[in-house]
Amino acid sequence: MTSDLTPQAASHIETWRPPSLDRGLPECACPAGCGGRPEAMIRLAPAYPTIVPGDLRPPTDPYEPTTRGELVYDALNRRTGSLMARLGGVAYLRPEGGGVEWEVPLSWLQRPGVDS
Repeated sequence: MTSDLTPQAASHIETWRPPSLDRGLPECACPAGCGGRPEAMIRLAPAYPTIVPGDLRPPTDPYEPTTRGELVYDALNRRTGSLMARLGGVAYLRPEGGGVEWEVPLSWLQRPGVDS
């Protein structure tokens, strides 16, 4: 079977992507490849916190939250988050203003406002 497509039509089919893959954000054109839309002054935050390498140790007096939605400080990732759930020795936190949830061992939690 031969193709009735012109070379232009064939190249369009090869580069076409469904709209669901685009998600409404154009590819980043900045040298840093930030993943955002610089013209709209929007920058996408990383989904997971970045742990700074070094000699990290859990706090000597960890805090164990009990109430869902309670603000706690994650000393491992150096972020404040709202408690979503606890399961075993792990707490599931979400940024205070909403966003992607992350998990952290309970031994790394402190009350908010405590310097690490």
